[in-house]
Amino acid sequence: MALAGEVGELLAEMQWLTDDQVHEKLADPETRNGVEEEFADVFLYLVQLADVCGVDLVQAAHAKITRNDQRFPPGQPRTRL
Repeated sequence: MALAGEVGELLAEMQWLTDDQVHEKLADPETRNGVEEEFADVFLYLVQLADVCGVDLVQAAHAKITRNDQRFPPGQPRTRL
């Protein structure tokens, strides 16, 4: 639940902004510092949760990338329903 709360706080900083607006917002050092702290909170809770669950995050990420590459080969159009 703490992880979800921290993700919510991070999203609140970025919700509904375009990429350009995000870059503009992050140009302010105080705002950037706050956003970096939210990223750090999300990261730390995710690492703690993975540790408790016995999940190797790096291995899981590599496996997911491999599965996605197989499911969605480069150059192949994606169909959406």
